[in-house]
Amino acid sequence: MCTVSIIPISGGVRLVTNRDEKRVRPEAEFPRHFGPGDLAVGPLDTAAGGTWVAARPGLILCLLNMKTATPPPPPEPSLALSRGTIIPDLIGAEGIDEAYETLARLDLPRMLPFRLLGVEVGPNHTRTAIARWDGAALEAPMDAVASPPLALASSGLGDALVQRRLPQFAAMLEASGPTPAMQDAFHRFRWPEADHTSVLMSRPDARTVSITEALVTARSATMHYRVVRDGGVIEEASTASAANHPRSAGAAPRGVAGPLH
Repeated sequence: MCTVSIIPISGGVRLVTNRDEKRVRPEAEFPRHFGPGDLAVGPLDTAAGGTWVAARPGLILCLLNMKTATPPPPPEPSLALSRGTIIPDLIGAEGIDEAYETLARLDLPRMLPFRLLGVEVGPNHTRTAIARWDGAALEAPMDAVASPPLALASSGLGDALVQRRLPQFAAMLEASGPTPAMQDAFHRFRWPEADHTSVLMSRPDARTVSITEALVTARSATMHYRVVRDGGVIEEASTASAANHPRSAGAAPRGVAGPLH
């Protein structure tokens, strides 16, 4: 499904995520705004609605599908709910704790397994935490690290198959330090003998379709979205920023994306 990495930048963090999808899935749309008052920016999944990543000043949320060696039975098709609806429901939260409290109140049994990565950026702190829904129980959010760098990976073939991406991230980090150039090189990395498990991946039925970059501080959030064409050709970035204004009261409508203002 995707690879996500986070590195520290001056005053905040830089998150990059590769989205791996079926070749037949419709192309996402960017930019769209999510949450109360359209306060967050992200791409829109035109097939299922919602999004897999969104950012606003002070907060990033990124969702990874989760596929274990023994996946649970899927929800009844007539009752199934897209995981893409999660982030629009949570991105208006005050921070990670409030976001995960809201997550626990969602109708999770109607959703397939996932991990939700949250990054909270304050004037004097950065906090990163992960929650896991395995199809039966929600694992309480775990503070992953006090601060980035960090990488996560998942695959529709089974998450275990692509965990080799994480030592590759660690090796590149050790060699070059946590720089944007290193991070970009990681998200474009390929093993010549293993395109199907590469970070910029390709296999007969699926491939990396986009690379999303979010730069977030306590007061700003800017997102760059790059479409990846067949053959690994990466297009020029489209750029949008999130509104820097007080959050509106109340929860966002489930899975609703507002127009670009």
